[in-house]
Amino acid sequence: MCNKGPKIALRKIFRMRNYTKKMVNGRLKNGVGAQCSALKRYLHSRPIIDAKYPNATTTERLESLLAIRREKKTVNNRSQWVIIFRHDDFDNVEIYCVEKYCKVIQEGPPEAYFQYEAPVQEAGPGVETVEEHQVPTPALTNDRSEDIATMRAMNFDIDDDNEPAPENIPAPDDQPAATTGMYSEWKGSAGVCARRKEGHRFERAKLNGANGQKSRLELFMFFVPRTYIETVLIPATNLELPGAPLTLGEFLVFLGLWFVMATTMGASRKDFWDSCPPSVWTKAPFRLSSYMSQHRFENIIKALTYTNISPPVYRDKFHQIRQLLEAFSATMKEVFIPSWVSCLDESMSIWTSKWTCPGFMFVPRKPHPMGNEYHSICCGESGIMFDFELVEGKDTPRQRPAPAWNEKGKTVGLLLRLCKNIFATGKVVILDSGFCILQGIVELQKVGVHASALIKKRRYWPKYILGDSIKAHFDNKAVGECDRLPGVLDGVNFDIFGMKEPDYVMMLMSTYGSLLVKDGQKLSHREYESNGQTVNTTFKYTEPFANHFTYRGAVDDHNNRRHDGGTHQGISLETTWTTQRWENRVFAFVLAVTEVNVYLARRYFFKEEETFMEFRKKLAYALLHNTMDEGLAPASRPNTRGSNLSPVHELVRAPKNAKFEDGEWRTSYKRKYQQHHCATSGCKNRMRTVCICNRTRWMCTRCFADHCLSTGNTNIVDS
Repeated sequence: MCNKGPKIALRKIFRMRNYTKKMVNGRLKNGVGAQCSALKRYLHSRPIIDAKYPNATTTERLESLLAIRREKKTVNNRSQWVIIFRHDDFDNVEIYCVEKYCKVIQEGPPEAYFQYEAPVQEAGPGVETVEEHQVPTPALTNDRSEDIATMRAMNFDIDDDNEPAPENIPAPDDQPAATTGMYSEWKGSAGVCARRKEGHRFERAKLNGANGQKSRLELFMFFVPRTYIETVLIPATNLELPGAPLTLGEFLVFLGLWFVMATTMGASRKDFWDSCPPSVWTKAPFRLSSYMSQHRFENIIKALTYTNISPPVYRDKFHQIRQLLEAFSATMKEVFIPSWVSCLDESMSIWTSKWTCPGFMFVPRKPHPMGNEYHSICCGESGIMFDFELVEGKDTPRQRPAPAWNEKGKTVGLLLRLCKNIFATGKVVILDSGFCILQGIVELQKVGVHASALIKKRRYWPKYILGDSIKAHFDNKAVGECDRLPGVLDGVNFDIFGMKEPDYVMMLMSTYGSLLVKDGQKLSHREYESNGQTVNTTFKYTEPFANHFTYRGAVDDHNNRRHDGGTHQGISLETTWTTQRWENRVFAFVLAVTEVNVYLARRYFFKEEETFMEFRKKLAYALLHNTMDEGLAPASRPNTRGSNLSPVHELVRAPKNAKFEDGEWRTSYKRKYQQHHCATSGCKNRMRTVCICNRTRWMCTRCFADHCLSTGNTNIVDS
């Protein structure tokens, strides 16, 4: 058992004593006339600071602050001592900063020193403050209507599925006139599918340029925006990172540490670097010091920067992450070709504070209702998410150009932007009732994309849909019976498909499909009460309904894997990566989406059968033992305090035909005794041996000793 309590207590006592001594007898005392410095993000009042520095980063400081007095103000919902400043950038306007975030550069007159009563320390860039006018995000109740009313009263953006899309709000008395001449009569015949008539096939999804890559690390590097990471993220991060520059290999180790921490729950981040021996009962069950020191790991987190573009002159809260989101979309467009059918729906990235989350949305129908909402599109066959768009809401800068196709309507423009990768392909996109805009599926048809959307009444029926008359048409029909109503809008043919359910009529608007039953379609069963008797009936879904039920859950399935890691216990990369920087949460969302995409790609393309958590562990191992920096000096020596933290070194011989891949030996070589060059820079020896600390690096006997010494570890097993 490791007991660090007394040591920590003594350390705090000495720190307080040294602090008091420094403030009484030392230098850098704050007072009237002192020249100070503070991070811009901790200066108040926020409206004034944001107007002057609209796109300040988390590490930008404001120098030459002149302290004029010290007083108490309410900040972060509690009374705190603050320092009031004047600055040349703010004429006749006082700004202030919480005392502990202020750094004294030059003292003022001794007679004007402030009297300190508590330790003063500068906050790191990871600390967040809350403006005095901000109130905490309210806790949710079990009453959905009450939650919506509360959020709306606080001026939160709300995506409520009972609210109609803007394009579906009719003008007074124009509904009958708008549909005049649009529809013909109900057709009892099956009809001809427009997609089949055009000769389109049912294509499988494809990887574009994978060249047989199928290991977890290879597929991860295939799906992740590697060019962006190498040319933008890493160079921009190195500008803020103390110590050795970050390399691609070390960055993958950094990501691997997050993935391996996401395989367990109940431990804080610092527990994985604790100096006590690992225990299954307390703290983390394993230690990560042999891969990267905690100091280096935390420095990388603080220094992460996601853009190298200068901010615009106007306030853009999304500036830091725009390059990242664009890089993901561009990479997926380049490497992945979706199958003949896709699904478009919403995804949520969890964040509970409106005040630190640009684009914060409350979506009550989602399991995780608060945070950022992304409109997402997934391949229906493979489940791979190949594009998404962040909902910016009220935080969208007015100075930015309107998104493409928005002149056709916000929802119609969104549909066109998310489906741009499948324009002119004749492929199908399945939409839920939030996108049931007839003009939208017509515009998709004009660019060569077929669509089908579920029709749902939200206060009133969608524009051009005479829902009440459609329901009346099915009054005397049997459960499971279908019919179609052809129509024309803007010269584009479409169908309204209806199917009788026991207590309602299911309706789809579609530009493809017929009333034929698909080959191999299973029987569907309904049990209901009629005239006081229980009735059982069976029928088969026709094509548009069968496709809707088969593919409508592609985005939800992707979200579920991302949120709970396949464990149904909430173990996810996003929840493991606890952060106070919103930009890091966006990056964690992109990484989590990529992780799920790699898992689904292995299942779909290579028929690999493993649980999602097994996959995550092996992906983490592959990232931690990557060889991207072969021949380069390590950027930082691992923290190996205590022999229990260092890996054991042993030189072992590879099995016959074997190559170590994704945490296991694979018999992938044709030759039984394959010879390999030693991975040590400058060594030309050939062998079949590796060290057990990293089985991906071939190593000869001569270089093995140097390898053990270079890691500072003498825990060696004789072979």
